[in-house]
Amino acid sequence: MSRIRLGGVKVIEKRAWLNSFCQMGGDPLGAICSTFAAGRINLGMLTHVADNGCGQSITAASAKNASCFSGYISRTIDSGKCREAEVEDDAARVSVFPHGQRPEIAASVISLLDEGAIKPYGLASSPSAITIVVSASDFQSLMERIFASFDFAACTSYGEWRALCRMDEQQLSVVRFSYDEQMITTYGFTRQAGLDLWSSCLPVEEICRFGSFLCELGELRSKLPFLISTTAHREGIIYFSFALGVELRDRASQMLEKHLSRSDCCHIGPVSVIFVHGPHFGDRYGIARAFTSALREGGISLLALSCAVSSISAVIAGSDPDRAVECLKTRFRTPAAQ
Repeated sequence: MSRIRLGGVKVIEKRAWLNSFCQMGGDPLGAICSTFAAGRINLGMLTHVADNGCGQSITAASAKNASCFSGYISRTIDSGKCREAEVEDDAARVSVFPHGQRPEIAASVISLLDEGAIKPYGLASSPSAITIVVSASDFQSLMERIFASFDFAACTSYGEWRALCRMDEQQLSVVRFSYDEQMITTYGFTRQAGLDLWSSCLPVEEICRFGSFLCELGELRSKLPFLISTTAHREGIIYFSFALGVELRDRASQMLEKHLSRSDCCHIGPVSVIFVHGPHFGDRYGIARAFTSALREGGISLLALSCAVSSISAVIAGSDPDRAVECLKTRFRTPAAQ
């Protein structure tokens, strides 16, 4: 079987990871965004779903170290607003790109996780990439399997990548930025309406079943504009949230019943997805707070969120993404073409 050709792989190692589980009705997303912005702490990755289908919201994030999460935990977990949090202090983020919203690429990622018995902390899609978060102990196995499953022009093997492409902490530490913008600069907004937001869960040991669903979805040449997942390791359950076109609703229900228990899946719709890409979303604090607060102040219901690599993908209720974009333009700007 030929390997899928991709453009590249990006790795950030030695980072902390947080999963938090809260009852619906609270505001854990607002809490983590405002806490990190106030502390001038960069969120390297952030995912959120307001309702995972089980009456709870899930917020997950990656930061430089575990102490970055202490303010959020005090504000939400210790105060009783959220029921629990899981913090891992040595995680790696691995992104492969581009994926072009192709379900078969996500299916290949899930397949290699299953074959390696790797239990991911989380997963997130962006317009350009799919990012997987794993423990440091699983990092090498994941990388070896990525190079066995995908074809990259720059490096043909994990050994070659390690010798030529790997950036160490010292190299990363010299990349520093300072921003003083009244309006945050972006490359622009992309909208996609006419979607359903699906939620599903299954034992993490059975992650291959979701991969089989995505593989069949890819055979239909369908698009997967949004995908996030979070693993509750104490429960051994992995939760997925993903968006599909409304025209696939009946077919997706049949496929989910075939590959998963239909009782563990649900959907809401119609929804829309807004994509925002900026030159410094990956290295500047406060971006997520500006994004979420602009939507909240505009009365826009944010159902799910993925901040990964250099992009934000947001799922909102309804079929009017233009209204949400107008709200975002109060905090973000796109330079006019020269």
